[in-house]
Amino acid sequence: MVTSQLAKNINRTNFGQISENAVYEAKRSLLNWLGVAIGAAHHESMDKVLNVSRLMDSSPQATILGRKEKADMLFAALLNGMSSHIYDFDDTLLETVLHPSSPVFPAVLAYSEYKKKTGKEVLEAFIIGCEVQARLALAVYPSHYWRGWHITGSVGGIGAAAAMSKLLGLDEEKTSFAIGIAATDPTGLREMFGTMTKPYHPGKAAMNGMLAAFIAGEGFTSSKKALEAERGFINVLSEETKLELLTDNWGDNWEIEKNSYKPFASGIVTHPAIDGIIAIQRAHNLKPEEVEEIHITGHPLVKELTGKTDFTTGLEGKFSVYHCVAAGFLHLKAGVNEFTDEFVNKPEVKALRSKIHLTIDENIKEDQVKLTVKLTDGRELGHFVEHAIGSMVLPMTDQQLIGKFKDVTENIISEKSKELLIDQVYRLEELEDLEGFFQLCTPVESASRI
Repeated sequence: MVTSQLAKNINRTNFGQISENAVYEAKRSLLNWLGVAIGAAHHESMDKVLNVSRLMDSSPQATILGRKEKADMLFAALLNGMSSHIYDFDDTLLETVLHPSSPVFPAVLAYSEYKKKTGKEVLEAFIIGCEVQARLALAVYPSHYWRGWHITGSVGGIGAAAAMSKLLGLDEEKTSFAIGIAATDPTGLREMFGTMTKPYHPGKAAMNGMLAAFIAGEGFTSSKKALEAERGFINVLSEETKLELLTDNWGDNWEIEKNSYKPFASGIVTHPAIDGIIAIQRAHNLKPEEVEEIHITGHPLVKELTGKTDFTTGLEGKFSVYHCVAAGFLHLKAGVNEFTDEFVNKPEVKALRSKIHLTIDENIKEDQVKLTVKLTDGRELGHFVEHAIGSMVLPMTDQQLIGKFKDVTENIISEKSKELLIDQVYRLEELEDLEGFFQLCTPVESASRI
């Protein structure tokens, strides 16, 4: 049985069996995730959920990254998962568009802080949880995604349950129960893209996975065939029959080694177009009034995921390739500040967006794009992006990730804290005590509870 074999793999895998490159990539994943979580900590949606946490009289068990407050482990997992996805700046496994860190790290870190786990235990649990959710994503993709599921939320809870089962030391049977409990609680509809509910998906997945492992640890039962049964997760939520992907060749390679990181704070399929327009602008330094039309030729997912044309919020702008290209043209970047409500509603930005058009070409790959800029003087400037920065072929370097971390955390934590956190992340497996790590993730003015 696939679910039982998966539980056995989780139970029997330890840190010493994980490749050095997987550990290295997990640390890069943590640095990237930590930065975007801290950076969005004070978004208005966080305040709304924190208000509910206060209503529930949440106990101060775990840090809300980038804030003075603490909350109980479940609410901390929810909130940190949310904040890490608010900017849509987190990591991506490109084969399935799964964001692997945002559902798993929040659960792992909340529990590890409260129960004083080591850095090595954090990395071990994360890599195993990531492996489970990434393999499950491959097993249900693409039909699961095209049906409208936000794959990060729907499979992420199972990844979080796997990671938590490892941290809790659950036996194989209880681990299979945790997988089943999480499988019965999938989260995330793609209809929610561009709203506060999209980043809620990975947070809720982290919360669900944590709760699943906790109650499984108490002997709460579920089906031991939750993933493969006729009415189980894979058959109900997809049209795929790729069960072997869940368990075959376990430990030969690690999915986290394929992780990629975003240089732009928008949907991943917009990145080739942003990359291309920035290249054109750096070469020609055009003014908006010189442009008659910008034409994008891209993969079908560009229109499917980022085809919004009528919107008024920054969150919606992240899912508009038209806005993303306009931002890249005007500012030579598409970071946090290019997706504020104020920026997307500027007249000059809206005017430029109206000149941008999109054509779909099924022969274009997901990390490619063809751009043509037609100028008012009759000239045409073309650019083809073979591989966008941040792709597997052109990955962000450590220095680029460190720069992104420093930029996105802004003045929320001190410069000294940033430098110390970077150092601790890159030697996380050496840390026996994570108390100082979590202290560095909070503003100087800290409080003990919500």
